[in-house]
Amino acid sequence: MDGRALLLVAIGGAIGALARYLTTTMLPIDSHWSTLAINLSGSFLLGIIAGGMHSSGAISDELLLLIGTGILGAFTTMSTFSVDLMRMVDDSQLTTAGIYLTSTALIGPLLAYVGWKGTVAVMGA
Repeated sequence: MDGRALLLVAIGGAIGALARYLTTTMLPIDSHWSTLAINLSGSFLLGIIAGGMHSSGAISDELLLLIGTGILGAFTTMSTFSVDLMRMVDDSQLTTAGIYLTSTALIGPLLAYVGWKGTVAVMGA
């Protein structure tokens, strides 16, 4: 195990966790919608970083670990999404739960794709 890689992921994770906390406290919307905004923006950014920039060689493996795995890994969260979704189901908010689930499952990957392919197109790779 590479100690430098672990340190990069740990530093990035600390930054991402703080960014997530600050974002959820500053967004003037209910927690599940802030989680959706965070996860969708994270999908888009990871598409840019991992798909577009890293695959074209514009950023190093180390920078991908710091930003992709560390920062964006801690910034986005599947566990909060899952708990929020189950709370909506438990509270019989089935329409909201369906919108939340569909938005995360369809729009997240779409934004990752747009970020990836858009970056590749802009960089000419």
